[in-house]
Amino acid sequence: MPTTASTGTMKLGLHKPATFVRNTVKTIPVTKQIIDAIMPFYPLNCVVIGGYLDDGDQYWKVNYHWEHLITKIEEFLTLDLPTEQQKTWARAVWKVLMSNPPLPERGYLKDKQVGDTKDLSTRERIRSRHKILKQSKKDFRGIIIAAKIVDPLLEKGNPPKAHKDWWRSVAPLAAPGTSMHGTGYALDIAGDNVVISRISKALGATLAFNEASHVHVEFAKGVNAKMFT
Repeated sequence: MPTTASTGTMKLGLHKPATFVRNTVKTIPVTKQIIDAIMPFYPLNCVVIGGYLDDGDQYWKVNYHWEHLITKIEEFLTLDLPTEQQKTWARAVWKVLMSNPPLPERGYLKDKQVGDTKDLSTRERIRSRHKILKQSKKDFRGIIIAAKIVDPLLEKGNPPKAHKDWWRSVAPLAAPGTSMHGTGYALDIAGDNVVISRISKALGATLAFNEASHVHVEFAKGVNAKMFT
């Protein structure tokens, strides 16, 4: 199997589309071309969990992240580890988030397909919700680190599985209409974050951003897989 000493990248050929791509992932032709080109290089524990998102999908994603953060704050408030002061801070974040809830508030986390739950909010209100969500994620991130729910030293590596959902709740989210997912050139890949980042960069990724729960990968200039085939 061809490999390079500098990257350790090799063509494994272990995956099939059904094992490499979650069945809820949306694609357009350029997304599928990227997936087909990179698939042979990833081990079986690396799976594409996100792909193309149109503008409507990106608005839905704001609500998904809103509900996820609200849910994790509510879970945080039931734990014994945080101090009362930390719980007070968390309640304050919860209150800010509830100043601009989706309509309906819940259901996005349980959706089997992106966009299944329809928000009655205007897009202007959702854009405002994204701004609130962006700051709330930063605030809650500081709280869960202070409470030792997660270890920031492990964030950019492979945090324990039990911690990944906490990190996902505070992961950054592009404003709707601006995400590279809307171009078809971005994927979210879950598994061994270190391995995903290394292989993606070797294949020409213009960005491999470790979000702890997964890696956001962009191939804005396409895939450079020829040197490994």
